[in-house]
Amino acid sequence: MRVIIPTCDKYIDILEAEKYTLDKFGGAELDVTLLGFKEPTFDMGSWKFVSLGEDTGPQNLSHDLWRFFEDFDDEFFIYGNDDIVAVDTLDLDLIDEMKKMMEDDPKIMKICITSATKNHYGGYDTFKDMGNYQYKVVPQNADYRLSLNASMWRTSYFKQYCKLGAGHWDWETRPVAKNDGAIILGTMGRYGLDFGHLFRLGNMTMSKDWHVSEYTKKHLSDEDVEHVQNIINKIKNK
Repeated sequence: MRVIIPTCDKYIDILEAEKYTLDKFGGAELDVTLLGFKEPTFDMGSWKFVSLGEDTGPQNLSHDLWRFFEDFDDEFFIYGNDDIVAVDTLDLDLIDEMKKMMEDDPKIMKICITSATKNHYGGYDTFKDMGNYQYKVVPQNADYRLSLNASMWRTSYFKQYCKLGAGHWDWETRPVAKNDGAIILGTMGRYGLDFGHLFRLGNMTMSKDWHVSEYTKKHLSDEDVEHVQNIINKIKNK
């Protein structure tokens, strides 16, 4: 399954840090495509890059993404985020299980793969109990049904709301997905991806605890922290 990570000119090269951590934590074989504007300058290895033209700002998110997704016909994909680092081993078996669930149930349109569900979905009803972890169902009237936190999407569902148009800051809060009948899930107790946020609010100042998961408190080693900091400092000093 393809991992699609949209980004912008300001963030394109910080993805070197995310690649470093994903590769280290079991994601070296992921089929990753970056959607951006200007070409990245770091060694992407097996990662691919697609330019969407000129970066005209986050308010044109849907318009820019549609240039790629209009002709994208994979049944499923993972939408990734450009401002994070992995802090623990990827649970690829769980991600495979999520894909199988979506294949078996055509009403499941999206499953969050990250540890963010610990905070956001903890109070929701259980969709499926797996023993030591559960799949939680997002209510039909919940806000953030269209959250862009890293998730597995059914492509047809993503395209349905991408085509309607939205900027980066209002994509997630649109009420259009309320009561649409789609099943949206997240896990509790087991996560495909545990991550730390490099930046907040679109700036380039590293978050105080960027190397620590705010959801599980797992964190990068001192060696990895130094490596990522060197990457970010290199970019800032260009």
